[in-house]
Amino acid sequence: MMRVDEQFMEEVGLGAMPEAEKQEFMKHAQEELEVRVGQGIGANLSEAQMAEFEGVTDLDAAAAWLDQNAPNFREVAAKVFEEFKKELAAERESILGM
Repeated sequence: MMRVDEQFMEEVGLGAMPEAEKQEFMKHAQEELEVRVGQGIGANLSEAQMAEFEGVTDLDAAAAWLDQNAPNFREVAAKVFEEFKKELAAERESILGM
């Protein structure tokens, strides 16, 4: 599972961020990651499929729905995750205010 956690922060060079700031940043980064993954997966779905998926509220049901309707969703999510990590690593100094 793709999580913005302490390991993620270390990997992108942001592990030394002050703890309170880091927690807020991790929350925001996780939300941004989820939006980007959703956009990546949604780009391959029809409007009807998107509407159907939005009605799925159970995590297991969502995974099953994606397996059936977007079988490459894991690859899309992994690609988005890696691109996001590279983007943050490249912007590390700016993020840290250096």
